[in-house]
Amino acid sequence: MKKSNMPQRYTVSTASIAAVLATTLNAVPAHAVGFEILKPHRAIYEIELEKASDRSGINSMSGRIVYEMKGDECDGISVNYRFVSRINANGDIFTTDQQTASHETPDGNEYSFLTKSFVDDRLDRTVKGIAVNRRGTMEVSLAAPEEREVELEAANFISSHLVKVIEGAREGRHFFSLDVFDGGDDADEVLKTTNIVGEAKTYDEPLPGEKVKAIEELADDPAWPVTIGYFKKNHTDSTEPVPVYEVSFLLYEGGISRKLVMRYPDYSLRGSLVALEFLDDSDCRIEN
Repeated sequence: MKKSNMPQRYTVSTASIAAVLATTLNAVPAHAVGFEILKPHRAIYEIELEKASDRSGINSMSGRIVYEMKGDECDGISVNYRFVSRINANGDIFTTDQQTASHETPDGNEYSFLTKSFVDDRLDRTVKGIAVNRRGTMEVSLAAPEEREVELEAANFISSHLVKVIEGAREGRHFFSLDVFDGGDDADEVLKTTNIVGEAKTYDEPLPGEKVKAIEELADDPAWPVTIGYFKKNHTDSTEPVPVYEVSFLLYEGGISRKLVMRYPDYSLRGSLVALEFLDDSDCRIEN
């Protein structure tokens, strides 16, 4: 496998994840989607290969994810995500660096995104655009990899999806489906998700690979075991559909995750929380 032709399956999609202080005259939009339940934070995960099939060609893989969520129910939610990995595949050793920045407006109807993927410090791919939900349809304006317009069915964006998973967990719903657009791959399709939520419990001890300090502020809080499968919506084969990818994790009410497992058709990755920092809440007020 040549480094310059790294298959897209070696990248990890954004997938998952602001509290606000509201006082007298606040600026909460009439159609806010619940971002106030999310806690701004920065989390770091150490990544290692869990398993890989012979077809994948992957001999070893390790890396680190830095995930940062900022914002509030007035300004919307911004997510910055970076995954740097070192891969040994088919005799080649190379480094990949995926950097994603996205922002979702307070009403959950507009989503801007930019993803840059590097291989051995060389820019390999850029995806940039804006998606807007309007009356049952989504209009996606892409600036890269090429300028074009795409019309899709309306769907949740990543932070709105996270809020709905938390709300479903609070309501005791154990299985539900949601459509999601995350700007991944060519940013031209909506995926169907199946969301499976288990019973909440506390995990007060570090899990394998975790750092004690990283979980100190989570030790007394319950978390739900969650598994989310992402499926193509245009599946026409009579066989049982196979997810494009699947992610399992422990989910806390503020949107923080632990015990990541990311499964792809040919390999899976495991992520351990090694650092967690809660960020300042924004002041969501209009001054007289």
